[in-house]
Amino acid sequence: MKNKIKVMYMALLAIMVWLALVIQFDISTEKYLSQGRTFGGAIVQLLSYFTIQNNALVALAMTLFLLAPQSKWGKWFAKPAVLASMCVYITIVCLVYQLVLRKEHTQYGWFKFCDEIFHSISPPMFILFWLLFIPKTKLPWGRAINWLLYPLIYCFYILLRGSISNYYPYSFIDGTKLSYGQITINCFFLLLAFLSLGLLFISVNRIAQKR
Repeated sequence: MKNKIKVMYMALLAIMVWLALVIQFDISTEKYLSQGRTFGGAIVQLLSYFTIQNNALVALAMTLFLLAPQSKWGKWFAKPAVLASMCVYITIVCLVYQLVLRKEHTQYGWFKFCDEIFHSISPPMFILFWLLFIPKTKLPWGRAINWLLYPLIYCFYILLRGSISNYYPYSFIDGTKLSYGQITINCFFLLLAFLSLGLLFISVNRIAQKR
């Protein structure tokens, strides 16, 4: 019975996030193309969002668990450290949007539909999936530091790309409005949030593993 619920849960999450991604790509690329940008440039711009990257990872993981759990990538996503790190990243997606970005944007129609799935529905559903359905094994505390590599590379990428394209996906690392000193401070506190959440999820993992 539990396995059936798990399969249904993964299918629901995968379908929902894939649907939101397809809709987001469709309406966003149409918008970018109307502004005279190339299709390739529109795709790169969309994939530059941390939100899009991590929701795509969630959808891909759920799909592989359902359709190809024994494949190379299916086994990789099933690793305890990978799933726990995804919980950290998708939690940041949720928290930053709810605490910082939601008040900066007013979305309507399909944009709002996708926004709510990416930021308000997908994150807690994935965390709940991890809590309820994933067997816990002991994770070393040092993993929390290792998990900082992805967001650190992401910050450097956004700043480098922004210096060339003059486009920054998030206000707190917007080089057109903020000084690099302020951006450095913002990135420092963001990485501190990643580290704190990493330690929190490792703690939860260890407690669950003991039980």
